[in-house]
Order: sequence, then structure tokens, then C-alpha cells
Amino acid sequence: MDLYEKNGEIVRHQSCGYKYDEAVGDPSYPIPPGFQFDKLPDDWSCSTCGAAKTFFESKSVEIAGFAQNQQYGLGGNALTSGQKATVIYGTLFFFFVLLLSGYFLQ
Repeated sequence: MDLYEKNGEIVRHQSCGYKYDEAVGDPSYPIPPGFQFDKLPDDWSCSTCGAAKTFFESKSVEIAGFAQNQQYGLGGNALTSGQKATVIYGTLFFFFVLLLSGYFLQ
């Protein structure tokens, strides 16, 4: 089972900001649409500045959970692990404060 990655097909160059989008490819090389960044030839370089593949960073966000479970629920399955932790602990803190405030009622 694979983890789900959101925006996994977009890779951005750190200096010039060129984005390689897997859905578009690179018409200047020519790379057809749907070609994965990891499988690009070693001599491929940035269309804008000519930098190597090593200077690119992935803009993907790893979603906590499996890919086949992303369609279920009310949107909580599309959150990252950090976002889920914030929601859970934020809710616990809110109800703790709410219940504690009951002691101050007269």
C-alpha cells in the first residue's frame, strides 16, 4: 500500500523558480506529458537556467493515510499528519477549557 502524495507531480527549481509539471512535460527537451521527474534522462536540465536535476525540490505533501482511503470521510483523510495533530490537540484543549470554565459559573 502506498502513501498518498498531494501535488506529487510538480517539482520546482530552487533558484529560478521553473516548475516541471508531470502533466505538461517539457516541450523544449522534448519530454512528453505524463513523464515522471525521477525518470528524466541524466542530461536533462532546467529550461530556464540550465541547472541539473539535483537543484530541484519536490512540492509534494505526504498525506497521512493510504491512497485508497482518501475518498472517505468529511475531508479529514486529506490532512497531513501535522494538520491532524493540530485538529486533535486543538479540540482537546478547547473542550478542556470549556469544561474548566464550568467551575467559574455561579
